[in-house]
Amino acid sequence: MRTAAHDLVEALATATRWSVQALTLLMLAALAIQVLMRSVFNAPPSWSEELALLAVSWTALLALAYGVREGIHVRMDMLLDPLPQGLRRWVERLVLVGIGCIGLYLAVSGWHYTESAVGTTSAAIGYPMPLLYAGVVVCGALTMVFAVERLLRGLPAGTEARTAERSAGRAPS
Repeated sequence: MRTAAHDLVEALATATRWSVQALTLLMLAALAIQVLMRSVFNAPPSWSEELALLAVSWTALLALAYGVREGIHVRMDMLLDPLPQGLRRWVERLVLVGIGCIGLYLAVSGWHYTESAVGTTSAAIGYPMPLLYAGVVVCGALTMVFAVERLLRGLPAGTEARTAERSAGRAPS
């Protein structure tokens, strides 16, 4: 059953995926310009490295949160595989609660750090430094939302969620 909350989380996931793709392209373009300008014209632009750093930071943080949503994060299945199915399900829930708590920690700590950077700007481009640090806040918030979604939908923390959804006749979201 689709709810407004599910549709909202689905929209967040889609926006996150598109953002990761767009930021990756931006980063690659900035780096390509930097290499071209340095190698061919011996005059690298001052802004390209900062732009690439901003894009890679946001890309990594958003991809982390999206990985939680898709259940593709790094995990140690060798610890879960020997467990009986019922216990394994509880451990999976505990893992998701831990992931959600880490997301909360990132959001709160990132907020404090972002606040402390208000008024500072990057050296070459001059963008506000809180723009760089806000990625941690967004990552933490999305990580929490996606972990809670997996908990409420009864999905395991890992990739076998896709297999479980397919075998139950549901289309993966």
